[in-house]
Amino acid sequence: MTSLPLVPVMTPAGRAWLSGTLHRDLQQAAFEAAGKGIPALQTPADATASYPLVAFLKAAGLPWVVEGPDGALLDAFEASGAPQPSPAVVMYGSVLHAATGDLVLGAFTSGMLAAAGCAPEYMGFAEPLQEPWNPELLTARLREKMPLAIGLLSGNGSAGVLSAYRSEAGVVESFDVLVAAHPGMSPAGRERLEVAAVQANAQEFGIDLHFGAAGLSIPVGGDGFRVPQLLVLGPTLHQGPDGHAGADTEILGTAPFQHLAIRYPESSSWDGGTARRLQLQALGPARAG
Repeated sequence: MTSLPLVPVMTPAGRAWLSGTLHRDLQQAAFEAAGKGIPALQTPADATASYPLVAFLKAAGLPWVVEGPDGALLDAFEASGAPQPSPAVVMYGSVLHAATGDLVLGAFTSGMLAAAGCAPEYMGFAEPLQEPWNPELLTARLREKMPLAIGLLSGNGSAGVLSAYRSEAGVVESFDVLVAAHPGMSPAGRERLEVAAVQANAQEFGIDLHFGAAGLSIPVGGDGFRVPQLLVLGPTLHQGPDGHAGADTEILGTAPFQHLAIRYPESSSWDGGTARRLQLQALGPARAG
């Protein structure tokens, strides 16, 4: 998983979540291991993790590991076990903001989620989330934690993270949210989200069916059971509609702000990783969701 040695941060919890204590332990491990190792969350092999914790680890670039039968550490993000018969839905996206003093983070995230019927209600930096959603207050707190800041959000059967980081071009806002027991995307609903992504000039916006989720938690090995359904790429991230075998593509918007919509085959069950492999072949791991 990495060329540097892992520095496990262990939690014995059967259902791990990003508590204030665990958040501080991960931060302390990162500080102590800087340049010498990579902090990694280690849970029991039969544990589940809340989706905010799972998304936080991904946003921070931290592994999730478990101890295998031979004592070796195994990647808990890799698919193992059996998929669920009914999926949840993961939505993720990002947008580039100009780095101005009046920038308010969260409007892009809440707008995209609202278009899917799951607007944020609560926010914070550790679970459980109890503070009402307030983009202005969230922005102030994220600014304090830059250059990379990761906040948590939840609402209406959904939970995940909102991240912000500085780049040479501005400030990138991104989100990764799991919606439990989602009825799925109708053609009209998917079109509405495509339009919203183009209007927001999103860098990217994606929808995956998640056949590994258990409510708003992910068991060890469950996060690998994802089936891409839609990916919208902004003008700087695509090279046109060609090269996406097995998917329908369409150019959206008008030049110079043309987005590429990549629509994968609809699925009602785990596809064995077919759509994910197509996505990786066409885009590479850096761009695939």
